[in-house]
Amino acid sequence: MTTNRPLAAIAVRLVLLAAAMAAATIAFGWWAVPVVAAIWGVIAREQRGPALAAGLAAMAAWGSLLLFDASRGPMGTLVQTLGSLFAIRAAGVYGITLALPGLLAVTAAVVARSVATARR
Repeated sequence: MTTNRPLAAIAVRLVLLAAAMAAATIAFGWWAVPVVAAIWGVIAREQRGPALAAGLAAMAAWGSLLLFDASRGPMGTLVQTLGSLFAIRAAGVYGITLALPGLLAVTAAVVARSVATARR
């Protein structure tokens, strides 16, 4: 059986980036996501798709944080309350919760990569 090393390397990078974003979110709050993504956008500017990687990692990080919080408390009650407040279903609350860090990360990585590339 052969392994696809580039695919494995991408997976490892995504997992490490997601762990960095989760740790930064726990330590500093939501605004750490675009900061970490911007740093990644500069570091990985020569690679293909650093913004996509940052967005996927941010969504995975917040998804794991959401699952952790859900396992420790009454997440369903909170989601139902937020859903009724915004007039959307519970799935929409989860979707928005995961879309926010993804969009923040993609945007920050694209801007940082563009600035870093323009300064060369």
